[in-house]
Amino acid sequence: MAILCLVILLLAACKGEPTPSTGQEVKDATGARDAALSYLQERKAQSVPGADTKWEDGDVTPPGLIGKAIREFTSDGWTVKVSYLIVSPEHMQYQVAVSSVQLGWHWEGTVKPDGSVQEVSPLKQMSQESSRTIAEEFVINSPTFAFDGIRDTLELTETLIARCPYCWSFVFEFDCRQAGYGNRTGMMLAQVITHHRAVIAVEQHEIMSAVMDEKWDMLTQAEIESQ
Repeated sequence: MAILCLVILLLAACKGEPTPSTGQEVKDATGARDAALSYLQERKAQSVPGADTKWEDGDVTPPGLIGKAIREFTSDGWTVKVSYLIVSPEHMQYQVAVSSVQLGWHWEGTVKPDGSVQEVSPLKQMSQESSRTIAEEFVINSPTFAFDGIRDTLELTETLIARCPYCWSFVFEFDCRQAGYGNRTGMMLAQVITHHRAVIAVEQHEIMSAVMDEKWDMLTQAEIESQ
């Protein structure tokens, strides 16, 4: 019976099940940062910063972004970015990304108010291949492609290396069965195969910009205003 229980626990960990509550209430971005780092420290993850680390803290929420906040903590070559929706405490969930440009490591997870942590992306080396996967999954899950994109037409046509470390732009092309952008449920649509070109900029495993056909912002799901 003891062996069976151990196997079940190991399988749950492999599936990214949330850790049990720490019993320590997480009330803000700082608490979410500490919970995520404790999770990594318990797993002896690549010398992540300790509890006594001094952090520089800043609000990096993009101007005009409504209903969401992003705080960034930096220290000794490590960056912890915490983003969260502005909702009531009982519905709060923090998205945490831990990375080191110097060492090339990146980890992502979610933290709940009760202190439980669920790993979304394990700590791993950042690379062009892993960044491409992030960009491709973003395109596939974007409202435009998800609505009527033709999977067999999705193709990476170009990869551009940016000047910053672990930064690439990936150009994907694909066809949709109808015209338009985003989720077009209930709209009158032209029944015509429509070709799209999406440029996805990934910086240290984070989508920094995503533009389709030079006119549609895939992050905000809105048309880009012409200059």
